[in-house]
Amino acid sequence: MKKILIILSLLMTFVLGCAKTVKTFEINAEPGTKVPNFELKDFKGVKTKSRKIFNNGKPTLFIVAAEWCPDCHMELPDVQKFYEENKDNVNVVVVFTNKKSSLLNAKKYVETQKFTFPVYYDFDGSISKGFKITEVPTNVKINKSVIEDFQKGTMQIDGLNKMFEK
Repeated sequence: MKKILIILSLLMTFVLGCAKTVKTFEINAEPGTKVPNFELKDFKGVKTKSRKIFNNGKPTLFIVAAEWCPDCHMELPDVQKFYEENKDNVNVVVVFTNKKSSLLNAKKYVETQKFTFPVYYDFDGSISKGFKITEVPTNVKINKSVIEDFQKGTMQIDGLNKMFEK
């Protein structure tokens, strides 16, 4: 009986260790870099683990943006179009930064623009810091938790489509 309890406790430790979610991370966001499992929070503060999105069998367009950013204003309508055309084959995740921003302003912007793609908010700046975001928008293609492409600056629909060509 003692052996069974020891084996079960070791097994539970292993399982819990594999599912670890990091609170802070810092990676070199470049092709080939593995992305750790971290938490995303939507505008209501509801948490989602990144692996749930990045490992669901579809590549992910991961964007860090801001509602005050003119380049984001140019890009995000194209992201909406890309999302509508590709949502069955590509995950789209837009994270609004907290730099020079507020949750209320980001929410108002998304509602006004009627964006339907999944949106999250970087409440504590940990996502921007983790990916070493120096400008917005920043576009990252992630597949199976590995970065495949990393682009700073505005991308239009043609560039987004090219990023996800097979």
